[in-house]
Amino acid sequence: MPSDLEERLARIERLLQEALTRLARLEEATLGASEEARLALELAMAFARPIQEALEASRRVLEALSRLGGDEPDGLTRAIVEALAAKGPMSLRGLEREVRRLRGSASRAAIRARVERLREAGVVEVERRGRRMVIRLAV
Repeated sequence: MPSDLEERLARIERLLQEALTRLARLEEATLGASEEARLALELAMAFARPIQEALEASRRVLEALSRLGGDEPDGLTRAIVEALAAKGPMSLRGLEREVRRLRGSASRAAIRARVERLREAGVVEVERRGRRMVIRLAV
């Protein structure tokens, strides 16, 4: 993956963290402020959190895909990695639902085969819990 993109993501994360820190300080400073000011700060904090989570998921996707080598991953592989980065560990059935939501269609057999290849490449870890399989990013 291009290091320029990783550097830009890191810079955005730093800037967002600075903004969150400043918002937290403003929140502390406005304890006696009007209800409108407090609500504005709460809304600003609430909207900033999803952005930070998306940036963290993007970093996990880039790191996971970099383990695959130089080839651009196909759509199914990318959807699996993106789903796991965004939602965290999940069962094969949960992963199947997320991949279908992201790309529209994918068979369970194709997803299972791709997960096995990703496991062999060190991108995902698979834990068996009885008959259930829990899949998570290894990064």
